[in-house]
Amino acid sequence: MKYKTLSQIHSESMSDAEYRIAYEAEVERERLQDTLQGWRKEAGLTSAQVAERMGIKPPTVSRMEKNATKMSYETLMRYAHACGVNFRLQQI
Repeated sequence: MKYKTLSQIHSESMSDAEYRIAYEAEVERERLQDTLQGWRKEAGLTSAQVAERMGIKPPTVSRMEKNATKMSYETLMRYAHACGVNFRLQQI
């Protein structure tokens, strides 16, 4: 019996629309998490320092970074401002 690699299973599964949509959503979620952490690290800040600048508790920053897609736009803007980042959303 020949086993398939994870890469092969993934490639085959990408032809399924439901799988592809879920996979792409996960990739976007991870990209947003990486962006937030990148802003903080680029600013040389700890999560506690970001929390202080936002007026919230440090564990809240960690939860925000882990669940970035659930942040409101206003919270995202406050996080960015705390990290010294100015950004705007644009349609691609």
